[in-house]
Amino acid sequence: MASLIGNIQWQSTTEKLLLSLQRDRGPEIEGSWLSGDRRCWLAHTRPANNNYNEASAHPITSRCGRYTLVFNGLITNSRQVRQMLRFQGWRSNSDCETLVEGLAQRGPAFVLELRGMFVFAAYDNDKEQLLLGRDRLGIKPLYLSWHPGGLQFGSQRRALMGSDQLEAQTISQVLAFGHDCSPANFPGPDATGIASFPAGMLVRINHSRPHDPVRYWPPQPRPDWTPLPIRDTRWCRTFLRQQLEEAVAQHLIGDVPVVCLLSTSLDSGILAALACRLKPNGISTFTVALQGDSEVGASQARRMARYCGSKHHELLIQEDVALSWVKQGLAALDTPTASGLTTYLISHALVREGIKVALSGVGADELFGGTHSHRLIPWLRVLRWLPARLRHRLLESLRPRLAPKLAALPHWDSWHLLQALSRWANDCDLQDALAIPLQSQESIPVRITQAWGQISWAELFVTTEPMLLRNADAMSMACGLELRMPFLDHRLVEIALRIPQRFQQPGKSLLRKSCADLLPSGYLDHLSPPFTLPMAIWMQGPLRELCCSRLKALEQSGWLDPGWIRQHWQAFEAGHLIWQRAWSLVVLGEFASRDVP
Repeated sequence: MASLIGNIQWQSTTEKLLLSLQRDRGPEIEGSWLSGDRRCWLAHTRPANNNYNEASAHPITSRCGRYTLVFNGLITNSRQVRQMLRFQGWRSNSDCETLVEGLAQRGPAFVLELRGMFVFAAYDNDKEQLLLGRDRLGIKPLYLSWHPGGLQFGSQRRALMGSDQLEAQTISQVLAFGHDCSPANFPGPDATGIASFPAGMLVRINHSRPHDPVRYWPPQPRPDWTPLPIRDTRWCRTFLRQQLEEAVAQHLIGDVPVVCLLSTSLDSGILAALACRLKPNGISTFTVALQGDSEVGASQARRMARYCGSKHHELLIQEDVALSWVKQGLAALDTPTASGLTTYLISHALVREGIKVALSGVGADELFGGTHSHRLIPWLRVLRWLPARLRHRLLESLRPRLAPKLAALPHWDSWHLLQALSRWANDCDLQDALAIPLQSQESIPVRITQAWGQISWAELFVTTEPMLLRNADAMSMACGLELRMPFLDHRLVEIALRIPQRFQQPGKSLLRKSCADLLPSGYLDHLSPPFTLPMAIWMQGPLRELCCSRLKALEQSGWLDPGWIRQHWQAFEAGHLIWQRAWSLVVLGEFASRDVP
């Protein structure tokens, strides 16, 4: 698994803290660097492949010697930004060389020119200052752990010391949402435990003066993301289509062949069709399913592949193999989360076929109305004008399951509504479990004037970044697969947030109509459910022993009340609790079992 890691200390030292880079699959190329002032240590590992170039090995130092950098990710417009730099002595085509030379020439403002998914750590040898950065949407993760002498950081949580000991607030978040949440603001030296570095942020870490965090996206002061001046429906569809084609084209660039995951979803079909148009006869598509699953989805994928002209492959996983991969996926978890296993199995199946890079449709639902919140929240927002008591009575009569979730919202806006709707456990559940009260997550400051865009923004940073993106990156990279997500190109995201909402409708209507010619006639009328795992059946059958061992470890950890844990498992076995909530306890038990001296 590709990983960067490092440490900066306030006092010069010749000793490195005991940091371990995780190695999951195959031989890896590793490099490390200690600064001349002996304050900063940087290291990087990645799976060895045929594209290794000594000139682009990490850590990499700029030609002038000012910056030394470790990098993880992809800069999709690397070739274009190179043309804007006054530099001709390129030694490779690597993104990390583009970044380090750009920083040396333009400083941290160079990040504003970049598109893609990335994290990096760059040490300024002249100023004795560390620069940390993360991409705008948070596709690539970065974690921080403060200690009395300085700061540890890494693109994997488990590579940092104390990663198996979960903070009390993290445990409450996993119980409430199924995953831990990301902070909106930079977690400074007062932060305890291991914290996620916020998306769209840069920070200068200084040893002799206050640190300097800067949010570069959304640009500050808050951008006024008003509706785009689009008047005509046809022009709106054409404009969106052009932007989507550009995003897909940039994600196809590279020396390694890029394949498309082709399920029965609208998103994957659009990506496969656009990729085939951009690279005729050069795209392979893959469908992954369990042995014995319905043939309906497979036949739809074959039809789509024939229509767009891809070389299609069907990968069937036998149940015993899938069960073994589920166990491996649980052990490979980098952060506590109740989801991500499906991504792990799909990635594992693709890597067995020699695939290294694949396109994923993550982000389309959140931007174009494929989630339930785009239907429900507009109705709930109308109720904000009612007195609180009347509003609660109305919800109790119309939506009795929602009323308890929405009873004590601090603000009746899209951000807090979505947080409440995403919760599994309420405050009473947390109290019964002896978990600490849940802290409300702050919104990233942004001024989006349309209700539709506000809902999409909340979807992106309440659920997508802390759950879907972290899981997609961690679980795929654990297998050695890189997932690229064209729908989350930041320029496409900004456009989707600003498209006049009269053109947007639930069910991804605008996306469907903009790309209708890419799909076979009638294809959208017979979409099948996506690939899922029968986890509820497995957890009470072949995975029961595994689950019980992790639940026992959780009971012995002292993190939660043992009686409450047993009560919830019994409710799951009786069919009164969804499997995700029961699995979240198993996940916490996995981390508790690791936290054993």
